[in-house]
Amino acid sequence: MHRLLTAVLFSLCASAAAASYQSTTLVYTVSWGNILLAKSQLDYKFGEDDARISASVGSDGLIAFFSGFQSRAEADLVLRDASWTPKSLFMERISGRETVQSRVVWDDASSVSVETRMPELDLSEVYPLTPQMRVNVLDPYSAVLRLIRHIETTGNCTSSYEIYDGRRRSRLHFETLGTTDLTETRPGEFAGDAVMCSLEFEPIGGHRIDSKWRAGDKDDDKDRIKMFFGRPLQGQIVPVRVEVDSWIGTIIGRLDLRKMKRQ
Repeated sequence: MHRLLTAVLFSLCASAAAASYQSTTLVYTVSWGNILLAKSQLDYKFGEDDARISASVGSDGLIAFFSGFQSRAEADLVLRDASWTPKSLFMERISGRETVQSRVVWDDASSVSVETRMPELDLSEVYPLTPQMRVNVLDPYSAVLRLIRHIETTGNCTSSYEIYDGRRRSRLHFETLGTTDLTETRPGEFAGDAVMCSLEFEPIGGHRIDSKWRAGDKDDDKDRIKMFFGRPLQGQIVPVRVEVDSWIGTIIGRLDLRKMKRQ
């Protein structure tokens, strides 16, 4: 369960800043029906040509009692040729007595120069990573900040990005599904026009061999994750909602406008 929630919150966490580069704090809640599952807070600090992103995710409500977990990440980015590029990424996940950490440093050519992991990958459980998988890759935060700029300039989200986070190598595919008018169903939820996009994770290396995300027809995965981008409080574009169709039903992440802060 915690891997599913982390995937939902990753979709929000990796996306929640904009082309205006305004320092912002965003809070998201994740629920399954009326059951609260997790919360996430993201803090974005922007300099003239660099940025620091801090994210924390924790189980909440019923799931915290049965299967608690916490995750945090810190990413340092640099603005190069009008595009965000990774400098370093630290990630940690704590679930029960298990702690998983990774740290990655990139060179100026967007290739991995230094990395550490604890524990090392267990190749009996995950697909291997090759040296070539670490060349010309982005961290998730840089990639989706580029997506935000793409939406700002074109009005659509159709694009793809090569991703590495220290443990997994993926390709992210975004496709435009159109626009929609979201309505407020809970206090503090975004309401208004939003761009609707599909997100597909293409696993390349480091992913679990027995993952449920690999099961079934690949074509069925194309609309499994939907992201909605809007302008809360008439400001910058951010992800305001994400929907994930999973084996337990639809899980929804929502931006809480009541806790949104700008600096």
